[in-house]
Amino acid sequence: MKTIQIYASGIHTDTGKSHFSALFCKLFGFEYFKLIQAGSPKDSDFVKQISPMTNIHKEGFVLKTPASPHLGKKLEKADYKGLELKVPNSSKLLIELAGGLFTPLDEKYTMIDYISTYKKPTILVAKYYLGAINHILLSLNALKARQIPLLALVMMGKAELEIDAFIKDYEAGLNLLHLDFYEEDKARDDEAFISQMKALLAKL
Repeated sequence: MKTIQIYASGIHTDTGKSHFSALFCKLFGFEYFKLIQAGSPKDSDFVKQISPMTNIHKEGFVLKTPASPHLGKKLEKADYKGLELKVPNSSKLLIELAGGLFTPLDEKYTMIDYISTYKKPTILVAKYYLGAINHILLSLNALKARQIPLLALVMMGKAELEIDAFIKDYEAGLNLLHLDFYEEDKARDDEAFISQMKALLAKL
């Protein structure tokens, strides 16, 4: 069986990576792994709530402090090296990162340093807010500069077409997909997302 492992990265903290990860794993049968968890409740608990059938691996490292991992590591006197965190041996795995691309992983390295070291395709997760275009374009440029393969930019929430149009015009050839946030008891229509993502996954 072909191995497909993908990072779920973000343009910022709180852009919907866990919502995306849970729905992606549920829709496409991927296993789930959180590289580093800071604070509680754990993102893996949220994924399990939305997608009970998903196989969830133990986190690479868990910090109790709900803050940047380099601060939690210092406060808790935790002993780990960010670039030595191991990814599970799984043939279909989604690896959720923490925060944005330049969020610290430990006192020396960031999330993008990790994915630069262990290159796999990434899905960049964003949402609509004042300043999102700036954060999206900076993140796309950072991925390009490090030659990290980008599978797609996924915009979470109700589409804002003027923002989408600017981003797509600025970044020719970008795969921009939409996915709504998870809401309990709310009917979902993910057909367009499923169709587009299936086509992208088929190329890996």
